[in-house]
Amino acid sequence: MHRVTYMLFFLLSITLIHALPFADSKASSNEDVILGRTVLDCSAWYLTQGDPNKLLAQTLKPPCRIPASFPTVLRDGWSVDPECDAAKQPKTCQYHKGAYGCYRHAFKETGPGAQACYDKSGQFIDDVWKGAGTVDAQTPLGDGVQQAAHFVADVVPFYSCCKITFIYNPLCNLYYEKRPAGKCENKPAI
Repeated sequence: MHRVTYMLFFLLSITLIHALPFADSKASSNEDVILGRTVLDCSAWYLTQGDPNKLLAQTLKPPCRIPASFPTVLRDGWSVDPECDAAKQPKTCQYHKGAYGCYRHAFKETGPGAQACYDKSGQFIDDVWKGAGTVDAQTPLGDGVQQAAHFVADVVPFYSCCKITFIYNPLCNLYYEKRPAGKCENKPAI
């Protein structure tokens, strides 16, 4: 178990070090260096990703509507996402601007997981530009090793494609193409 933890820590360290800007004599500024690195990092990540429908097929569709009271758990094992908890408004949902609360679900403690976000009235958000949740290649719902796997597989690419770059939309579209919001299902939430 320790070997896996050390390997993930090593990979995470390399990923983070690779994301740091290093100026060379031809770069006009650190911004140029960061832009060049993130474009390459995002593009390389995009090319290594498979069909997102395979991830979506391994996840459960969330309910299209939930109670506006945002219960802590929903039917079928959906639980509140601590990063976007309606009970902590307005100091939450920094990764899902426009969402009032999100839930997470995974069939196992490893592998893909789903995130579903809702507006204040409890309506499912399916537009990633309006706060929708996304499918994850690695769920964060497991132990520390699994959370590190989620960070490397889903969070680092989000930053490379959507947060660190100065050309936000084109690269962020690549991220959301591989980590879409998915669809909801008309079914009882609780």
